[in-house]
Amino acid sequence: MNLSIVLAVVVVLVGGVLGVVGLFRPFFGLLVFILIHFIQPGELIPELAPLRIELVYGSLLIAIVVFRQLSRKGFSFLRYKIFFAACLLVTAGVLSVPFSVWPGGAAGTVVKMLQHVTLIFLLMSLINTKSRLRQMLWCISVVAVWFACSSLFAFARGDYYALGDLDRAKGLNSIIGGPNELAGLLLALLPMLIALLRTTRSIVLRIVLVVFGSISLFAIILTGSRIALIGLIAIALFYTLQSRHKVLTLTASLLIGVLTWGLLPTEYKARYLSVEHYATGGQLDASNRLRLEIWKTGGKIFLEHPIFGAGAGQFSTAYGMRFLAQGEHRAWMNPHNLMIQVACELGIVGLAVFSYFIWQIALGIRFVLRKKRRRTRDLNYQMAIACSVMYMGTMILSLVGHTLYRPYWYLLAGFVAANRNIVVNWLKSRKHEESEDDTGSEKRASVADGLTTFPGVVSAGS
Repeated sequence: MNLSIVLAVVVVLVGGVLGVVGLFRPFFGLLVFILIHFIQPGELIPELAPLRIELVYGSLLIAIVVFRQLSRKGFSFLRYKIFFAACLLVTAGVLSVPFSVWPGGAAGTVVKMLQHVTLIFLLMSLINTKSRLRQMLWCISVVAVWFACSSLFAFARGDYYALGDLDRAKGLNSIIGGPNELAGLLLALLPMLIALLRTTRSIVLRIVLVVFGSISLFAIILTGSRIALIGLIAIALFYTLQSRHKVLTLTASLLIGVLTWGLLPTEYKARYLSVEHYATGGQLDASNRLRLEIWKTGGKIFLEHPIFGAGAGQFSTAYGMRFLAQGEHRAWMNPHNLMIQVACELGIVGLAVFSYFIWQIALGIRFVLRKKRRRTRDLNYQMAIACSVMYMGTMILSLVGHTLYRPYWYLLAGFVAANRNIVVNWLKSRKHEESEDDTGSEKRASVADGLTTFPGVVSAGS
């Protein structure tokens, strides 16, 4: 029997059991859904593709969660500002469809946006305790190490992206199909792993997390992504400045950097050193010259579709059509910059909405960081730090990457919303307990005052 068929049967049987359990216990179902969403078993095992596992399971899980949330008295989805902003972003995508250069393609991209926003909803709704937050961080860490290990195994077998003399590691599915996509997602997930490491007391588990982080770091380096390297340096500086033990953190970062650099082949060193070459005024290579040309063309596309844009996900179509109209034949390129992507594809409306979306994410992070750091809330504080780092890292990736439809922003938004909700609920419960204590104190004081108004009782007691 074909090995892929055997794997398909095993995955269906085991995954089916776990999936059914998850429908009765939605948070467990969320963990299962996260694994399905990122690993994409239908792409790895072609026999599973017709089952549409992610779509079917995700739809059932969402229906159950929505039903449970709506059954709560006075519940409203729109009172969660991050989720509301994400819904507005999808609305901007919908508005772009009628004015798109390819409405069918834009509609398909809007469906993809809706899937990402669904991820925010599930994270926000089901991660409501510190215990669940910790479990989700472990799930995300497993996803990250799976991405890293699978790409390294593929690299060792000769499955990589060749760029001249440089062999670049890449992922195995559509989410991390290219070297930059793989490096970007691993970079985005790395702070979550660090938050878990900082709040885990078990020595064995800390060693496991260090191994996970080392594998992820090695995979990022082998992608040859220059912007990811800049992101890694920025993350190291951020944690150094934020740490209570700055000298120790800086020393550890420098040691890791020196060891990693010493192990790199010459081809990778040459690629990473090209960043310094450009920074000192050196001549750009063909890739970067093309990127500048794309950005200039992006300005023209925006002026042609200023209000609603050329359509969600349709920058490459508009780019190709523009040069075809001039009698030239060019590759249909992506924008390679987030704000150019948003401006060209969703117009001024999309720019305004996306700015509101990332602003709400920033406010959610700020809310948790402004609360006093307490031992009982250390996980929430470290999670807020991790979200800050992920926010910064995604911004850096977005300078030369079209990240609007990649999972970074939406995963970040879901974690920020969930973390904020946990802290808000804890503050409410704490305030309620203090109120009950005050009420009890007032009653005791009232009884004592009552005794002093009855001299006979007092004298008898004396």
